[in-house]
Amino acid sequence: MDEQLLQLYKKNAIADNAYMIADGTVFLFVTEADKYVLQGKNVIIGATEPVLNSKTYENIHRLETALAVKGTTIKKIPANTIIQSLSNTAFTMNLAIVEAKVVVLTNDILKKNMQIDSQLVKERNICIEYYTIVHSLQLEYEKRKLPWLKDLIEKFKTSITFKKGEAFSRANESLRIDTPRELSANMIEFPPGSLLCEEGSVGDAMYILESGQLEVYIQNSKVATISEKSTVIGEIAMLLSMHRTATLKAQNTVVVTKITREDLRRSTSPELTQALLVSLAKKHHANVLHIMDINEKKALAYADSSRQELIKTEAYRYQNELSQLKYTLEKLIQSKQADYLEYILNK
Repeated sequence: MDEQLLQLYKKNAIADNAYMIADGTVFLFVTEADKYVLQGKNVIIGATEPVLNSKTYENIHRLETALAVKGTTIKKIPANTIIQSLSNTAFTMNLAIVEAKVVVLTNDILKKNMQIDSQLVKERNICIEYYTIVHSLQLEYEKRKLPWLKDLIEKFKTSITFKKGEAFSRANESLRIDTPRELSANMIEFPPGSLLCEEGSVGDAMYILESGQLEVYIQNSKVATISEKSTVIGEIAMLLSMHRTATLKAQNTVVVTKITREDLRRSTSPELTQALLVSLAKKHHANVLHIMDINEKKALAYADSSRQELIKTEAYRYQNELSQLKYTLEKLIQSKQADYLEYILNK
């Protein structure tokens, strides 16, 4: 890198400030090998950690090292000023747009790293499936309060497979929020079989699901179903005016609230934009943790060839734990006549 650089903050340092980049370029390093670039005018960086520390009551230090190209115009903003300014919808939306960019850029790093090592892809998918099953059981327990269901959850929730799956899933976790009353006039009904949006189209709006089920298609293949009320869909594409990465089709009669960037800017209530910001900051945090985990495994495998076999063994262990979870659940469904849990095995 030929440019002369000024360090704004270092990875793992206390996050007591954010920085307004009036005009210029900043490089952010997750690891020495993994970096991304933010540039432009009036871009605020370094707000992720103060926002998460304020809204989630965690104590997160700097996720990355930030280096500004010499000549970049920079203004330091205290963390408490950032938090106080979240009551301003326009300010919070600007932060959310930056966070959306960061999520996209760190997603790209993850995709690149995962393509290099198919074993890591396999491990990630196993852990996510394990977590999804246990999380679904937890939701069922909250509805039914069955003691044997609680015992099942406690038995499998302590597994490292669950912990890893939980971390991986955070990056893909959907935001859920009740529709602000002032936007209730934006509700739209879609009949069965109709399309809310198409893959490749420009994202000019996001949606809050009020009722019904949506099918998600990528390259004409169904990849998921969205059915939980209050799920927010398409927020990154809307914030960045990006092309849609999937087609959304109404499986039955679907009601959504459609929200544009202009709707957000005109809103007199900051709760929705704050929720968007926090959700995106959580995804940023999860992506960084995932990138670091991948790089640690690669470094260990490179330094010690015996680690390569150990990593493979870990994947086998995750698969065995997933198989044991499924087997145990299947037996309990039979013995307890709990047919209402079968959908969890078929997800």
